[in-house]
Amino acid sequence: MAPACMKTLLAIPCASRRAATPLLTTLAFAAMLAACGGSGGATGAAGIDPSALKGRWITPSNEAPAMTAVILPDASDQASAWMLAHDSSELVKLLVRSDGSVNGMSYALHPGNAAGQAVAGQVTAALTASPKRISFSGVKAKALALDQSDAMSLATVQANAAGSWSATTGDKARFTQWTVAASGDMAGSTTTGCNHTGNLAAMAHSSAYTVQFDERCLDGSHATFRGIATINRSKNRLTVAATTVDAARGIAVFFSQAR
Repeated sequence: MAPACMKTLLAIPCASRRAATPLLTTLAFAAMLAACGGSGGATGAAGIDPSALKGRWITPSNEAPAMTAVILPDASDQASAWMLAHDSSELVKLLVRSDGSVNGMSYALHPGNAAGQAVAGQVTAALTASPKRISFSGVKAKALALDQSDAMSLATVQANAAGSWSATTGDKARFTQWTVAASGDMAGSTTTGCNHTGNLAAMAHSSAYTVQFDERCLDGSHATFRGIATINRSKNRLTVAATTVDAARGIAVFFSQAR
C-alpha cells in the first residue's frame, strides 16, 4: 500500500506498546490523496468481482471515521482489504468475497495492543462512478464509504525495498531497525529485546510487497507475522501492515530510510 509522506498505505503519529513485548507497535498514519464522492452503476451483495476493487481507497474528507484501505485480490476469487484509521487507532483486515460478503478482524492499535475482534458485513461498489466508490456495512457502527485514489496497478520494484529502515515510537520508548537485502531477505531488531527475520517480495501486478517475518524476544515469546508493505513515491518511507498467522494480533509499522 503513493503520496510523499505516506500516500502508500498509511501514516500518522506513532503509538507504542510496553517494553519487551513480542509485538511491533510503532504507529504512524497519513491520509492518502483525498477524492470527491460520485455516483454510478453499483454492484451489491448479489455479486461483485473482488479483483475490480484493487487499489487504495480513502474516506471522503467530510466522513468519519477517516480511514484508508488497500485492497489486493487473491488468486481464489477473493480480495484482502487492509484498512487503517487516520488517527492510528485501528487496523481492520478483511476478506472480500465475490458474493459481496466480508469478514475479518479489527485491531485496536494502542500501547496495550489489544487482541483482535471479529467483524463481518457486506461491501457494495459503484465502479462506474468518478471516482470509483465502495461502501462497507456492518464492519463499523455505520456504513463506511471510500473513494479510490490509486489503482495500484503498476508492479513494485524489488530493489526499492533494499536498504536500512528505522522506526521509532512516538514516546521514543521503542526503536526498530530493519535491513533489507536486494533479494528481499530481511533481518532486524528492536531496543525492547526482539529480533526479526523475514522477507519482503515485490508483487508482480500491484504496487505493494508481501511481507512475512518472525519475531523472537528475550522473554521467550515468538510470533510470525504476514501482511503487506508499500513504499512512497520518494522511496524513503516503508509502511508495513501485518497480522499474526492466527489473526490474534495486528500491527502497523512505519519506517523511514536510515541515514
